[in-house]
Amino acid sequence: MTIRVWLGLVLHVLLFARSYAQGASPGAASELKGTSWQLVTFLSGDGSKLTPDDTSKYTIALESSGSLSVRIDCNRGRGTWKSAGANQIEFGPLALTRAMCPQSPLNDHIPKHWEHVRSYIIKGGHLFLSLMADGGTYEFEPMVQAGITGLPATFIGNWPCADCPGILYQVNLMADHNFSSRMTYQERPSRLDDQGQWQLYNNGKTLTLQGEHETPATFALQDSNTLRKLDSNGNEIASNLNYDLKRNPTFLPFESHSAEIDGAPLENTYWKLSRLNGTEINAPSGKQEPHLVLNPKTHRITGAGGCNQLSGSYQIDGDRITFSQMISTMMACAEGMDTEKAFLDALNKISTWRIAGQQLELFDASGKLRATFESRHGQ
Repeated sequence: MTIRVWLGLVLHVLLFARSYAQGASPGAASELKGTSWQLVTFLSGDGSKLTPDDTSKYTIALESSGSLSVRIDCNRGRGTWKSAGANQIEFGPLALTRAMCPQSPLNDHIPKHWEHVRSYIIKGGHLFLSLMADGGTYEFEPMVQAGITGLPATFIGNWPCADCPGILYQVNLMADHNFSSRMTYQERPSRLDDQGQWQLYNNGKTLTLQGEHETPATFALQDSNTLRKLDSNGNEIASNLNYDLKRNPTFLPFESHSAEIDGAPLENTYWKLSRLNGTEINAPSGKQEPHLVLNPKTHRITGAGGCNQLSGSYQIDGDRITFSQMISTMMACAEGMDTEKAFLDALNKISTWRIAGQQLELFDASGKLRATFESRHGQ
């Protein structure tokens, strides 16, 4: 082997490794982006086969951003996916709810096999995911998405409320399977916003909204213009009260957020970090809790990360916000260092913000919720 050929091989390997480390290369697995699938069968390496009794109970939705959502029987989950090249695919760790589903081998196999998927192929309109070392293949078919057309669409209803005149509930469904919702409690200075992924199950008859809460919201499609709320078990609510949402004649996007909207103002408020990348945050014993305060006069941000003091600059433009020049003191702590590092990393990726009552949410450019804060008065 000549030196030139050897160097060429080394360069090829290095370029491949770099592409793999960076995730999906340009054009890799583009045919999978924004697709949704339901399980047909699993064929193991020894030739045995497992088939679900209901294909809609085992689904996967691959988002263009590299995130994904899954359903495994009565549990839902979120994770990531990437492709380093043609017909290559890998899944990151899966955050899955832990409801007690009826016993099924698939409920055990899928989480166990999840991070061993290495390749895929689309054949005859079906998606085949293959495990490493000939461990087996999962066959999926496209999910039925009939029933809701003309997206984006807005559905609105006025639901009953036990201690207020009513709850105005609005849901916006997007064509890329993202949704946003808002529950406004009448005669109260509060509302509840949510966002996430929507999917159709039961041959397009049931809609689920998997947002930032563990339990998804479920609706029955009465017709293309009516969604009816179902209970936590997927059954109709036994009540004479109206739990319908009706399609609005036009799509109504939610308004941009500003410091004057909602209960607590964005600036000059002590914001205590409560969740980071989906994980609840508790301050280490004897240390100052992670928090932020934004000064509108200086456009400076001060706070703490759980170990060190933090400071930096910020800029606001409507519902967009960016943090820059973030620094911290250099003290080493026995606890809180990992949280502080993740906190600073998240702030550097923030793109938009939202306030609901006394809660502040920060999102990255892909729309992923990175950090949640609670206002603390009198700090």
